[in-house]
Parts: sequence; structure tokens; C-alpha cells
Amino acid sequence: MLLYGVIVLSPLLLVRFARPMTDHGFVFTVGKNLALVGFTILALQFVVSARFPWVERPFGLNVLFYFHKAMAVIASLLLLSHPMLLALGGNEWSLIFGPQVIWHIWLGRIALLIILVHVWLATFRLVVKMNYETWRFVHNLGAVLILPLGFYHSWKAGGDLQLPWMKTLWAALLLTAVASYFRHRVLRPVLLRRYPYQVTEVRREAEGVWTITLVPPEGVPRFDYLPGQFHFLTFQRAPNLPVEEHPWTISSSPTAPGVLCSTIKESGDFTVSIGKTHPGDTALVDGPYGRFSYVLHPHERELVFIAAGIGITPLMSMLRHIRDTRAERSVILLYANTREEDIAFRDELADMERAGATSLKVVHVLSKPSDAWEGERGRLNDEHIKRCAGPELAPRAFYVCGPSMFTQQTIQTLRKARVPARRIHFERFDL
Repeated sequence: MLLYGVIVLSPLLLVRFARPMTDHGFVFTVGKNLALVGFTILALQFVVSARFPWVERPFGLNVLFYFHKAMAVIASLLLLSHPMLLALGGNEWSLIFGPQVIWHIWLGRIALLIILVHVWLATFRLVVKMNYETWRFVHNLGAVLILPLGFYHSWKAGGDLQLPWMKTLWAALLLTAVASYFRHRVLRPVLLRRYPYQVTEVRREAEGVWTITLVPPEGVPRFDYLPGQFHFLTFQRAPNLPVEEHPWTISSSPTAPGVLCSTIKESGDFTVSIGKTHPGDTALVDGPYGRFSYVLHPHERELVFIAAGIGITPLMSMLRHIRDTRAERSVILLYANTREEDIAFRDELADMERAGATSLKVVHVLSKPSDAWEGERGRLNDEHIKRCAGPELAPRAFYVCGPSMFTQQTIQTLRKARVPARRIHFERFDL
């Protein structure tokens, strides 16, 4: 993060070093500097989102995605302020409203408009009911347009970019962004296509929930991963089925030799077809990613896993790993669903609990159970947690996974119960 901050501020440092004095007013200078920082952030967005292992591993890819989204908002605010402050500081409102301006000013206006649309769609995609693949296409197209438009506009309009060191920095930012995009969007898919994994089993786990088992090509070792991590899959199936890349948790344990499993719920435009996947189909596999894993916290011994719906998948990977390695952990699993038919891995969880290979207690919580249901009822809340995990929650470590709202509410409940933030680990599925 320190390196990121230094790079973002480097244009200001170079300008200050090369031009300690300026004849521009304060407001005009601030407007100019905001554009320098804003463009630098935009260029670095390509690096942040390119899935470089050395960038992803310290933080986890989901954290980087949220950071990417937040920095896009910041960059858009900086760049939106840029023309307003220039106009205000130089009393040249034609920069914003005048039709008769130099053409590279028009390029800047177009780039700014694309940025604003870009951020708005990323924020309100679900509100406008735009499906994931359409949004992703628009997102990538916008990114490809913003970079050259913004670069050429600043190169022609920015007086500070006439300085040799600034020209070098600007060219380096452009080349870094282009190389990151090429590596992510062109080179990576080509390499993945050389080693497609094959589907060997499609198993129904619950109503609308399927486990897909994959094996690597003959002679190619399966990549290693931590229990709880996820990967990106691009299924190649029948011609009438969609081909899209999506992130899914690896639900198998790393101890399972030579296989990868992902358990997927039918919940969207693409996943509704997941049950039509058949043995013999292939998939491009990119991973592993994420830091949601108990093995990264070896000092934690008393664990509480809290899951809702398909959020059970990373926790199932961890439970299988604990069982197979006979790790010295005690685990309480609170698993929330709507109905009994929605419970994934129900039999396997019961077998784990009975076998006693690890200290496991499974508690199912149903919000709409049948009259015959004898377990916990209602929406999972603090009463369920305290009743099942004990009134003293602070000494335990909590692993939470489910829909965003469920995860946020559970974290708030745990924090109110004085559980330290360092003992609350969570994963979200809304990347």
C-alpha cells in the first residue's frame, strides 16, 4: 500500500521538484494536480485488477476488488473536479460548456463522461438489472477507451507534461496499464486454454445446487490451494450453453488427490444452466485466490463457522481439510437455510459429526421450516449464536460466509458481542 501511495503521488512530487514556482493561482493549481493524481489512479486500476499473484496474495482478490471499486470512485471525483477548478481558477467556463474548444479538450470531456457512466454502472448494476456478462463487456470496453483518451488529452493539454521526467512517468504509466491489460485479457486466457480441466462428475447436492468435479489434463499436476480459496471457471460445454468466466469457491479439500470441486447454486442468468454440465465437458481454471482459510491463522483453536445458503462451500472445504488432516480444532457450524431441501452436504455433515474425527457440532437454522422440523427456527441471529456457541464469544474465532447483507449483519452482531475484529474472518460472494 505504501508503494501504491508513492506512485499515486509521484506526479505531484516530480512537478514540485521540477517547478518549485508557478504563475497559476491556487485553485487552478489544485485542479491541475487533481487530474495528475486521477489519471495515475486510473492507470494503476489495470494493475490492481490484473490478478497478479504478487499483488493479490497479501490481501486476497476480493479485498482488491473492493479497493479497485473504491479507487474508481475517488478517481472519478478527482477528474470531475479537475475541469471545474480549472474553469473557476482561470475564469474560463468555456472549458466545460463551450462548444468551440480544441479537439483534445473534447477528448477529455468524452473520457470523463465514460468514467462517470463506468462508475455509475458498477455501483447500480443490480438496480438497473444489468446481467453480469453484459456489465463486464461494457466495463472492459469503457476501460479500453478511457485510458488512451485520458492519456492523449493530458499529453496535449497538460503543461506539466512538457517536463522530461513527467513525460517519462506518463509513458511508463501507459505502458504498465497496457501490459497489465494484455497479460490479463489476452495472454492469460491463451495459457489457460493450453491446459483445460475435464469434468468427471456432476452431482446434485440440494435443490438447485450442484457439485462439479474437475481433473487436470493427463501429466499436468493440479495446482495447490488452501482450504477456503476460490478460482475462476470458464465452462466449455454444448454449443447452446453460455461461455462465461465466473468465480466460485473450491469446495473440495486440498487433501483430495488430483481433483477440484466447486459447488454451484442455480441463482443467475448463467448458473441456471449449471445442471446441464456433463462429464466430458471442459473448463478453463484460473486460481487459486483469496485469504479466507483457517490455516492462515494457526493460533486459533476454537472455531465457529457461520454460513448461509451456498456460503457453506468454503467452510465445507475447511471442514474436509480439518477432518482429513486431523487438525486439532473444535468447530461449531451454524448453517442457515430457508427449507430442509436447501441444505447442501446435509448427509456428509452428519457423518462428520458422528464420526468424531474432529470435534464438530452442526446446527441447522431454517427460516421457513416444515411443521416436522425439530431444529432451530427463524433467521440466524445473536440468540442462535450465543445459544449454540456459548455466551462468551470473544475467545472464539468466527468464519462467516454468505450473501452480503447476511455477512454484514452477522459481523455487526459479533462486534456488539465484543468479538475482536481480528477474530472475525469473512468472505463475500458479490465480487
